[in-house]
Amino acid sequence: MKQTKSNSIELVEITKLNGGSLHENWLCRFLFDGSDFDGEYEFVLRMEPKHKLPQSLSVAEEYALLKFLSCTEVIVPDVFFLAPSSTISDSEILFMSSIRGTTNPIELHNIAHKNKNGQKMVRSLGKCTAHIHNIQQTMIDFNFLKPPTTSPVQQKLLLFQDILDKFSFALPLLEWSIRWLAINAPSNQNIALSHGDFRIGNIMYENSSLMGVLDWEFASWSDPLEDIGWLCARCWRYGNDNMQVGGIGDLSDFISGYIEVAKTIPDWSALSYWKIFGTVKWALIAHQQGLRRSKNQKKQLELFLTAQKAYELEHDILTQIKNFNGN
Repeated sequence: MKQTKSNSIELVEITKLNGGSLHENWLCRFLFDGSDFDGEYEFVLRMEPKHKLPQSLSVAEEYALLKFLSCTEVIVPDVFFLAPSSTISDSEILFMSSIRGTTNPIELHNIAHKNKNGQKMVRSLGKCTAHIHNIQQTMIDFNFLKPPTTSPVQQKLLLFQDILDKFSFALPLLEWSIRWLAINAPSNQNIALSHGDFRIGNIMYENSSLMGVLDWEFASWSDPLEDIGWLCARCWRYGNDNMQVGGIGDLSDFISGYIEVAKTIPDWSALSYWKIFGTVKWALIAHQQGLRRSKNQKKQLELFLTAQKAYELEHDILTQIKNFNGN
């Protein structure tokens, strides 16, 4: 009440939103009386997980980043305030605007292919991605976004190795994959703001119109191709392998949109490397999620199934490396 300056607040309706293997997100409708808010308003409440991954931002850090991004050309939800820990949650809760649309990959595939909207969707996604990557280190001064002290690949591979060392069991294929990534790292690397989990499941569309980019908890400074390789990796095409960009469209349309607004153009020939990089990253996260299963009674099955994906991903890594020719 203090932050909204309202005389009274009534919770009218609350619905848990799908997705979010780390955070819980709730759609809430409140009735406010007076001041900054008056009448009924919808918010999304984003709650800090009790057992988050060590490489993810806190909701307070995500709030600060979203506050900054809302003043740029990047399309993100409006953020209003952080609620302190209370009987609802042991940690802070981020209140942000509700965006119309869907992030469901199957629904987005239907919109893209049945209505032949894939070209439009992917082109707008390319522009949106470029707007993110146009943000340079000189534009932000957040302590939680530390600039790389070495190349983006080397910095991330140090994180990968640290994650690997914390497992109580051996993962020889992933250890070998990390060495392969180090040996075959692109010679030219750029640094820009990276979303860190840039895939169709975190992009909100209403019909074929891009409405916003969600879930910034893995944001960092990295090479722009890390985001694009993650988006285009086979593991995020949801079975529609012939459409390289998230299973909804062609890479050529994405690039057309990207170069239209990008201040720096990536070396597209390095994309195959970054798709392998993204697959290794997802395999490590899948194993991390499996370890969280014993600590999260609500999502035990979901986290168990996520952990099982790691073995499919390891096979995919081997296939990609076998076919890798440096381009």
